[in-house]
Amino acid sequence: MCSSSGRSPASRSRPRRCVAGFDDGRFSKSWRCTLGVLSLHCRVGGELCPCGAIVTSLAVDGMDSTERIAWAVERARGLGYGVEALLLDTNVFAGFNVADPEAIASRLAIPVLVVYWYPPRREAVERALRLHFPDWRERLRLLEEAWSRLRQAPCPRGSLLLAVYGAEWSWGHRLLCSLQLYTRAPEPLYAAHILASELTASLLQGSHVPECIG
Repeated sequence: MCSSSGRSPASRSRPRRCVAGFDDGRFSKSWRCTLGVLSLHCRVGGELCPCGAIVTSLAVDGMDSTERIAWAVERARGLGYGVEALLLDTNVFAGFNVADPEAIASRLAIPVLVVYWYPPRREAVERALRLHFPDWRERLRLLEEAWSRLRQAPCPRGSLLLAVYGAEWSWGHRLLCSLQLYTRAPEPLYAAHILASELTASLLQGSHVPECIG
């Protein structure tokens, strides 16, 4: 049963074994940045339990998502969370802020799983990138590299599309299915989505604007 011991992870002699999920929140057209959340789920007595979260900023239509995601995981490690794998809800955030999963996996030395719920619409994406971004080729290159790795990942609670970096695809597939505790959504990604959405919805309701980091 998931419960809190009242102690922070940093007070433990060893880091807690965790799996992390990252997703972004909502944003207004007037915002320079929105929020992204790294949700941490740790093994407690053989059970996967939510145990923490790290919040960061993401430049709307920028190109800082690779850095901000890696920073969030490194911040979690500094607080005593032993992040052993990272799940990303696609590799595009905050509009067209495209992350490089290979660079993240290399920097952090952990497997990175990129999860897509539906097949990407390449032609529509390329049209939008060409229309709005001088560096559209680089953004499209990062997207296509991830898309080229996507494989159907059937699980008992529903299939997803999965690309795996830093580990064998079969290992990533098993991990993905093990994280579908209640629905098709892997728990770390579900929690990251809910937290990021609710935080940014509160900011929108209060007419607050999130600060950009870095």
